[in-house]
Amino acid sequence: MKMLLIHTGYIRYQPKRKALKSVRDVEKKEVEVKDVLVAFSSFEKDDEKNPEGVAKDAAKEIVSKFKEVKAKNILLYPFAHLSSSLASPSTAQKILNEMESILKKKYKVHVSPFGFYKTFELKCLGHPLAEAFKEIHAERPKKEKEITGDKFHRFIIIDKDENEYEITKSNWKNCKIFKKKDKIYELLKFFIRNELEGNPPKKEQPKHINYMRKLELVDYCPESDVGHMKFYPNGVLIKDLMLNYAWENIALPWGAMKMQNPSLYRTNVEEIKKLQGEFHERDYLIESDNLVLRFASDPGAFPFIQKVTFTYKNMPVKIYEEAVCFRREQKGELSGLMRVRNFLMTDQHAFCQDEKQAEQQYEELSCLFAKLMNEVIAKDYWVMGFEIVEEFYEKYKNLFKRIVKKIKVPAFFKLMKKMTHYYAFKNEYQAIFPDGNNLQISTVQWDVKNGERFNICYVDEEGKRIPVPIIIHASSFGSIERALAAILETAAWMEKEGKPPTFPLWISPTQVRIIPVSDKHVEDCKKVLEKIESEKIRVDIDDRKETVQKKIRDTELEWVPYILVIGPKEIKSKKVSVRIRKIGKVEVMELEELIKQIKDETKDKPFRQLPLPKLLSERPIFVG
Repeated sequence: MKMLLIHTGYIRYQPKRKALKSVRDVEKKEVEVKDVLVAFSSFEKDDEKNPEGVAKDAAKEIVSKFKEVKAKNILLYPFAHLSSSLASPSTAQKILNEMESILKKKYKVHVSPFGFYKTFELKCLGHPLAEAFKEIHAERPKKEKEITGDKFHRFIIIDKDENEYEITKSNWKNCKIFKKKDKIYELLKFFIRNELEGNPPKKEQPKHINYMRKLELVDYCPESDVGHMKFYPNGVLIKDLMLNYAWENIALPWGAMKMQNPSLYRTNVEEIKKLQGEFHERDYLIESDNLVLRFASDPGAFPFIQKVTFTYKNMPVKIYEEAVCFRREQKGELSGLMRVRNFLMTDQHAFCQDEKQAEQQYEELSCLFAKLMNEVIAKDYWVMGFEIVEEFYEKYKNLFKRIVKKIKVPAFFKLMKKMTHYYAFKNEYQAIFPDGNNLQISTVQWDVKNGERFNICYVDEEGKRIPVPIIIHASSFGSIERALAAILETAAWMEKEGKPPTFPLWISPTQVRIIPVSDKHVEDCKKVLEKIESEKIRVDIDDRKETVQKKIRDTELEWVPYILVIGPKEIKSKKVSVRIRKIGKVEVMELEELIKQIKDETKDKPFRQLPLPKLLSERPIFVG
């Protein structure tokens, strides 16, 4: 909350018209108050964590200044213009009412109407104490601290061989699993440390922030709200390829039906109210119209499926959606692509008739997402985490062990005594970064509440409508932005280990760069380009007026996997000298051999055309 306190000889104000439709009408007459401390107040989003505490602290500040200036009256004046991150009208009104209630016990208090456009005129008395600016910071209520701090009471690790290890917050480092020499257990140790002790302090900004700009993929957008990123052509290409993978390689083979829902919802609809409370997110609200920007996929998916008629014969019903979401995260929590305010998620739901169906869907999706982590995100640099109600751990332990054995990655389980969310358990696919931090990419969740809660029903054998008992929620890319951050941080691992950082070949913006030895060989290079391009391979030509050495150096800085240098020798021999980035060697081969090698490596992966001019001389520079 922000307050501007002004000691005035007088203030006159008059309500003109409503700024919010929901507020009550007031008499539109001019009001004058003399010898008054005016508290111009902006109620902020952060105040929603603890409105009572904010009101109490604000009242203390007002009383302190009131006594200091020896005024006769106090005027509480709602004034939205001190902040760009406003609380909901209901929270603002609540804080204002609470401030009035506290202050009027001892002082003469006036309150300017909330939710109106008003004219005002005042005379500041101009003495040294007449003006002051105050910020009130909300602390999280103790209840919320207790929930997050004490929610988990048991901790278990299951290794790749299905062995169980129970650990505690005090002895976890001594667990014998960490004596195993497999690198995956070192990564698991990072993850468990972060979960039980907190993430390590950041010594420098995450590597992906440098990479995303250097490679002209993504950048900050000062013209927008913080946490809203802009994508350059190569970044859009990678995003589109990931979306293709999520649909063509996961959702469609799984049997999902693709749908699309709006990005804007009414907060006075009961289903939306419930989900707002469930997700505990920081909403983007359009107060004047009681609307909220979509904060997850469920606000669209649940009302959608609620109106669909299906029977037990159709189950499990599987749907897929690409949902643009908005969450007003705190500025201090935003970090490159890891945490943003506007993101794109790929979400799946399976509406199941019974536990057998749900187990099959849970296991299948878990294995598909493990494949995604290996083929797209962070091969060799990820682990799995679970949050689970204790009774469900015992009940489905065999399922968890089966999944761990199939995906060949250990899992860390955090057990809670009772259910605190809509899910009985969920898994999280955690990419581990070179700086020791971790980032969730995918998740599969076992929901036992929302079928009945949202009246999502199927027709059984007797023609009765029955609430769906289990819904499997699954997000292949919890955020495309986070996924790209993890891909770039995986490249940072390569660099740290002395290898050239690179993308998986199928998402490399340029897969082959052709460099002519001189200008007179550009036309020959174009013929080679046509042949490579006809095989659905992204290829370009560096025809700039630069030396061959500089062109090679610049190409390596762009992480291009294959570089062909073409001159008289290559034209005569009809063979090409190929610089292969991942092995750091030059090999001479037939062009057809190179094409086959690339096609084999990108087999069954989505393809999109090069998004930039094929000649580098025709390209703009996006990042200076």
